[in-house]
Amino acid sequence: MSELPAPLDLLEAATTAWAPHLQQDGTLHDPVFGVPTQYGTAYYAWCCAVLATQPGADAGGGHRERAVRAFTAALAHTADPGAEPHASTFERRTASVAGRFSHRDFTWPPLLKTRSVLAGLGAPLDPELGRRLAAVDVTESFRARPPSNWAAVWMSGEWLRMRAGLSPTGPEEFDDWLDVFFAGTGTGFDLELGMYTEHGLPNAYDLFTRTHLVDLLAGGWAGRNRERLEEFLVAGLRRSLSMQLSDGSMASGHRSAGQTWVLGAQVALFTAHRVLGLGTRADLDAARLAAWRAYTSLAQWQRPGGVFSPVQNLLPPQSRVGYETYTADGHYSPLALAFLASAITAGFGEDEAASAVQLDARPAGSLAEGSPTHRGAAHHGRVSVAVQAAADDTYDASGLVDLTFGSGRQLQFVSAARHLSGGPWLVPGLATRAQPGPTAFEALCASPRRLTAPLSTLPGAGLSFEALLLDGGTCDDEDRPGAGAAGRRHRWSVQLHEDGIEVRETLEGWSRWRTLLVPYVRDLGAGPETAVEVTGDGVLFRRGREQVRVRVQGGLERVSVLPHGYENRRGSCGLVRIDLVDPGEELRWSMSGSSSGGGRPVDG
Repeated sequence: MSELPAPLDLLEAATTAWAPHLQQDGTLHDPVFGVPTQYGTAYYAWCCAVLATQPGADAGGGHRERAVRAFTAALAHTADPGAEPHASTFERRTASVAGRFSHRDFTWPPLLKTRSVLAGLGAPLDPELGRRLAAVDVTESFRARPPSNWAAVWMSGEWLRMRAGLSPTGPEEFDDWLDVFFAGTGTGFDLELGMYTEHGLPNAYDLFTRTHLVDLLAGGWAGRNRERLEEFLVAGLRRSLSMQLSDGSMASGHRSAGQTWVLGAQVALFTAHRVLGLGTRADLDAARLAAWRAYTSLAQWQRPGGVFSPVQNLLPPQSRVGYETYTADGHYSPLALAFLASAITAGFGEDEAASAVQLDARPAGSLAEGSPTHRGAAHHGRVSVAVQAAADDTYDASGLVDLTFGSGRQLQFVSAARHLSGGPWLVPGLATRAQPGPTAFEALCASPRRLTAPLSTLPGAGLSFEALLLDGGTCDDEDRPGAGAAGRRHRWSVQLHEDGIEVRETLEGWSRWRTLLVPYVRDLGAGPETAVEVTGDGVLFRRGREQVRVRVQGGLERVSVLPHGYENRRGSCGLVRIDLVDPGEELRWSMSGSSSGGGRPVDG
């Protein structure tokens, strides 16, 4: 195990690793595509500016010089809406740029923050730059309008321009923009959940939006919407605390959940809440631990000898494992670091780091959400699960989507996995076979469904739901897996204990041959690969000193280990298939993890 680096040390090392990719004209180029991508230059400027303010971190003025250069280039691109947009979508198979769409909305906060810091440092800024900032027309340069999450981003920057006396925007107009988020149109603030909602209900963009709104308050905004915005943000804080897994990552939920910026945003959000006193004393104490929990994960993803990873694995960027079509190192890596930089300016890292014992001593409890998310999470000490009762299958499967065993560990079961050739998303859970033997199966986690009993909490720490399986159009007759399963009720429950979980799945009145599927991360790009050992009642996963044991109730017909061909947001994956001898309508299984090997990031 390696010691957890100080936040400022991580920021310095990760930012410096990007220096060779900063061009003479000030643009930051992606290491794979060799071109600027989306908004990376502006966020890199902010990281360099923060480092330039730290005593001893800017010997020779290198960070300040890079901040000025990147700031100048990013502002020139933002201020010219007619300029060609930077690369924004990418084709994995040929490593090519597939699209260019304007993402200037995202550059506004880092540009205004960087300008303020550089001015305070007495950096040699051309007076023309201030005039360029003042001349930007936000309605012309930026694509999004409230209640888009993009608008929340540029609005947090626009307030900084207003505060600097460089904006034509008035306070009432700004509050009018915020009114739209509260309008209840489907996109905007769900006040009951404490969640920003948009298409797909991504947990990541709820977090992203609220982080910028808290930043707005931290910047001194105090308009007529402040009181109800604070109430929404406190509710959102409590949701984020519940949706944070024990390894510091955020529960899966539609797109972008596996990006490292999600970890950085949590550090920034939880730190800002503490600084503002936004929440109860218990909320803020929990926020301190949550910030360190997220940072403990964030610190694992600095590639040895390379740039900071934008995804939660250390595989080479050319492999694109965990990347989505809009993901590139050149923007999502600086974004993750920029959130960390903002947290550092708010004081993160000035207190003593929380110990692994503190981070893993989480009280038992559960959160179950109804419509529209049908998501939940439960925690018991170092064990966390996230459950989706009716997932949007664009990015997720239904059932147990996340299982983590504590801070500093890397043998976790987080997010759905998929075969490289396509097919359904898979999470640990029940599949059925129409015949015994190595026949085809139908994974229930991928089956379309309608909830008949909502996701609910169980005593202690646990969750349950019931769903009616629907005809997905994939099974026409008795010789095909899952044939006739439409109309059957799938009952599912999980109960947590201090070492792991126990799951019970029932397919009412449907006695077929049962299979337990367990996708697992084989290669994170650092340290040993995960090994699988077949046992009398299941399998044992080993990665270094970490172990996770899977046990199945019932006689086993065979266990198949497919170590290659799958992947998820965490890395290259394998799949374990455990076939039971006898047919039945119920499957009981468990997963437990040893407490050895945890606490701090693994050496790469």
